[in-house]
Amino acid sequence: MAQTRRRFLGSLLSLPLAGAVGHGLAQPPATTFLRLNIPGPGSLPFTPLELVHPLGIDRTLGVELLIRYFPSGVQALEDMLIGNADFAGLGFAVLPRMRAKGQDVVAIAPLSGTTPPFSLVVHTALRGKIRSLADLRGRSVGVPLGSVKSKTYLQSMAELMLIGSGVQPEEVRWVGTGQNVEGLVGALAGEVVDAVFCEEPFSAALVRRGTGFVLADLRNEKLAGSVPGAGHLRAMIATRGKLIVQDPHRVALMVQMLRRALAWMHQQKPESIIARLKVGDDQDRDDRIAALKHSPGMFPPDARFSRTQVEATRAFLRAGNDPAADTFDASQLINDTWAGSRP
Repeated sequence: MAQTRRRFLGSLLSLPLAGAVGHGLAQPPATTFLRLNIPGPGSLPFTPLELVHPLGIDRTLGVELLIRYFPSGVQALEDMLIGNADFAGLGFAVLPRMRAKGQDVVAIAPLSGTTPPFSLVVHTALRGKIRSLADLRGRSVGVPLGSVKSKTYLQSMAELMLIGSGVQPEEVRWVGTGQNVEGLVGALAGEVVDAVFCEEPFSAALVRRGTGFVLADLRNEKLAGSVPGAGHLRAMIATRGKLIVQDPHRVALMVQMLRRALAWMHQQKPESIIARLKVGDDQDRDDRIAALKHSPGMFPPDARFSRTQVEATRAFLRAGNDPAADTFDASQLINDTWAGSRP
């Protein structure tokens, strides 16, 4: 009798639990995370990607975008290629080099417009001693360095700008710097380097802090004209070709998020754009706002690839004597299934 009673009580205790599992305590669907590597933090060309989460674009699409920052785009890409992320943001000119080395990497969407926001900033103490790019011979220049496998996009840009003024890359000493304000200020103020090659908002930050002065600015049409292929595609989002085959929906979501972020940006003033990023440092915020005002064409009108920009990349690579120029094949480098293309 006692055993029967215990079985009866046990069956009663099990009823609420079974009902709860079947109805009230049903588990919500797991969140889909999209992992993205980009240079930074604070590298202006990647602002559209940094806006996705603050604007709630990812959550609207039922996913969450997770961003990790790296000192350079090459390092961001290499970390993505070994499977630690789904996507990476970096300079487009790096892609043909990586493909030439057998890396399974493909661009899926552009991040750049027509304005190249690059400057070479010299230590304040050298004003009067360095008056032109030619005066950089024998000097040290800070720039994000890649790895033994690939040179960074920014170093390639800096080298071509110097070549345009008659200075060969081997005539300066290259020193690795991060793509963030703190690293660049430290390199100049600490006299680790004589000059740095960087893009907005970092050049504005260095000037506003009194750390350096702008020696050369590629937003100057005459100077930009001395750099072959200066109108090329600066930055883009890349992924593994294998991911495109295995999970095309994930790629479609990434492009859709970028498209919505760009559409929002083109309807806003610089102050409103930067406000969404909740930049804690007042100087940093003001630098970014000023940079957006001075570079209205920095971002593309939409998420489509410009065929003109893509083809200009070949001239850019060829000018740098890059072997990848000979095997440059846009059809292998780009998959515009989701982004589309324009002239």
